[in-house]
Amino acid sequence: MTYLPVTIILPGCLLFFFQGCWSRSQFSPSADGSCINTGYKVNISCLIINLEYVECNWTKPQMQQINYTFSSVFLHNSSHECPQYLQEHRQNVGCRILLGAPIQRFDPFHTKLSVGGNQSICKNYTTLKHRVKLNPPQNLSVNASGREGEVCVHWIRSNIKQDCVNYTVGYRKASGPWKISTPTLYSSYCVSPVSSGVTYTFQVRSSMSDMCGASDFWSDWSDPVQWNNNKDVRTTAQRQVYWHVLGSVLGVIILISLSLLLYYSERIKVVFVPVVPDPSKSLQDLFKKYNGNVESWVYISRELKDAFEPDYTESPCVVCEPSPTSETKTKDGPTEQPVS
Repeated sequence: MTYLPVTIILPGCLLFFFQGCWSRSQFSPSADGSCINTGYKVNISCLIINLEYVECNWTKPQMQQINYTFSSVFLHNSSHECPQYLQEHRQNVGCRILLGAPIQRFDPFHTKLSVGGNQSICKNYTTLKHRVKLNPPQNLSVNASGREGEVCVHWIRSNIKQDCVNYTVGYRKASGPWKISTPTLYSSYCVSPVSSGVTYTFQVRSSMSDMCGASDFWSDWSDPVQWNNNKDVRTTAQRQVYWHVLGSVLGVIILISLSLLLYYSERIKVVFVPVVPDPSKSLQDLFKKYNGNVESWVYISRELKDAFEPDYTESPCVVCEPSPTSETKTKDGPTEQPVS
């Protein structure tokens, strides 16, 4: 039995009916005609992400604190409310719907956004085939090929069927302009000739090919990978992590080595922890060994002793006491002198 599509335009909302498989009750305008066409204030945009789920977002200038409720339906399926809302500032701004099968991207897809309580906005897609956005390629690596002056970038291909994914490579020399390769189905790309001592930067993106229904959207660019002098140069973030880990490991090794040396080496103990002498033993030597001789106890060198010795001689000076003289006076008075 052949099903012919019939398009019926009702006031304010575009509906698709398929004889024998589409119900009029699905997203039909309400009795008060509140279903408005797609261009009214709020824009609804839907994409299929990596053939895994449908992500719909709606935007509106100066969105107010309104309760946005979203419903959607693929052909042959029943309508249901959004199973997983995307929020910003505690307000619903998008919806994520699990894709039942990759083939659903060829089916009509209908959406309905309820704004507040009474007003609804409808947007319908005849197909989502051209609105598929894949994830960017992962695990890029660069190495020199067997040919002289040729460098190849490799990546892990998508888990989608090989003939269904196109890849393009963006690369540039040093800080020069980017060059974009033509689409390829392979998971590698080679550049030649390359200049020695110059850094090359590579990035890759992917998209659905014409063989499986081409998409208008490319994936985001992958993380960049660099090459210089036939060596895989890691990104700046990877180098920072590498040096941080290496510095931490070296610091721990040096600290452990110093601790072991300090524990087992007597010489290091003397240098870092000098022994304080016991003053009681020295004082005992002064009286017991040197009999109170401070010079011998302190050990003054002979040169220092000679420096304090006088270098001249003096004649001795004899000091004598005077002898007592005879008395000329008597005890009773003056002595009479004889008269001549």
